[in-house]
Amino acid sequence: MINISQLNEIQVLAFGLILLRMTAFVMSSAIFSSPTISVAVKVLFSVVLTILVFKPVATNMVIARLSENESQLILMAGTELLIGLVLGFFTRIFFFALSMAGEIVSVSTGLGQAQLFNPMLGSMGNAMEQFYVTVGTLLFFALNGHHMMIQGLVQSFTTSELAMAQFNIQSFAEVVMRTQEFFILGIKISAPILISMIIVQVGIALLSRAVPQINVLVTSVSIATLLGFGIIFISLPLLVMEMSGLLDLTAVEFFKFMKTL
Repeated sequence: MINISQLNEIQVLAFGLILLRMTAFVMSSAIFSSPTISVAVKVLFSVVLTILVFKPVATNMVIARLSENESQLILMAGTELLIGLVLGFFTRIFFFALSMAGEIVSVSTGLGQAQLFNPMLGSMGNAMEQFYVTVGTLLFFALNGHHMMIQGLVQSFTTSELAMAQFNIQSFAEVVMRTQEFFILGIKISAPILISMIIVQVGIALLSRAVPQINVLVTSVSIATLLGFGIIFISLPLLVMEMSGLLDLTAVEFFKFMKTL
């Protein structure tokens, strides 16, 4: 532990830069950025993380570099904020993919109008999206995803040292390219339901042609919803396996991106 009252001016600046990266990460990352967690708790958590990593991060070399480049303090602060925000955003791609899969399933099963507030993403979402995100959150904690996030954040000070007023811009462009892989996985997660609903709709269309007396508009919605729920629960083990693979990919890409900063 450190005694903040005994820090000199340069060490206080180093503490503030570390706190900026920690706060930006906590405010933008998965789980920790949830609106259900109060701002005071987020700030306290950021301060605690900063105190824990201050001694190994604020080495003599970092303090010397900070004292030499003190005129570039604003640029260094902006760099720390940007690194923290991007690292935090990268951890949320896992939940963005699950959210997209839930949206596809909801539209396919006719539940697109069932809107609920999603506390994880801080926006309105439908019932199936909430279900997928909830299962993903439980799996995230079960596989110690939150430990991976904190570990990666601490290691980021090794790959992208403190008080550096520059970063690799190409690494941020790589995030955009990698994001498409997660959306493809989101489509794969919803693929069993999507394909099944296409088959059901084709079957209902053929039935309406064979028996015109059937009110397709009334019966198709209930049939699609009933079969959709059945397929969801049958394919639940496959869903968990896909989510586990998606989380592993998130961890791999997260640490790979961190090394390119």
